Amino acid sequence: MPELKEKTLLNITFPMLAAGALAGQLTLQEPSSEFYYSRDTVTVLAAPLVTNGTWIDKGSVLLTIQPEHGDERHSLVSKSDGYVDYVSDKLSPGYRVTAGEMLFIIRSARILAKHELTGQISVQEINQQQTVWLCDQAKVWPMRVDEVTQSSLLVSTHVRAGDYADLKSISQKPQLSLYKERHACLADSIKLASDIHSVD
Repeated sequence: MPELKEKTLLNITFPMLAAGALAGQLTLQEPSSEFYYSRDTVTVLAAPLVTNGTWIDKGSVLLTIQPEHGDERHSLVSKSDGYVDYVSDKLSPGYRVTAGEMLFIIRSARILAKHELTGQISVQEINQQQTVWLCDQAKVWPMRVDEVTQSSLLVSTHVRAGDYADLKSISQKPQLSLYKERHACLADSIKLASDIHSVD
């Protein structure tokens, strides 16, 4: 009888891989944050145009300032894409910023994750820079494959403001599948949700 159980498990696992589903456990890394402090005493010339939750493109102007010692005015710009987690409420025109004062915190929109596979795959089966898909009902996250081993994938994705919490919740499931095809990911996710509701 144990042999029959082993065969059943193999018959479930490997057709899933053949169909383009990579079953495993997804572990997310916390998104990184950049902290923007004033290195010198400066005067604010224009109030920031951003608030908490605002999306920021790399190179966007956060603040225009005038250094204390007569240097030319210049702009503080974002070093990367992300979301504003904090903006000082003191930054109005004429405000004198002291050295070391925190001005902004920008949270990166890029999330890194490791997908530990249930079974092994051939390295030729998945390519670096390929997109794989994670779905939860009608929600879809494209994930870029950054590195491949026989037992895991290192992936990354860009998320919107509330998406990290959703992804973190989904990653708590004991097993998830990443799919090579978006349509297969959606179809399986919607079917699974439908099966769960019909059991309830």
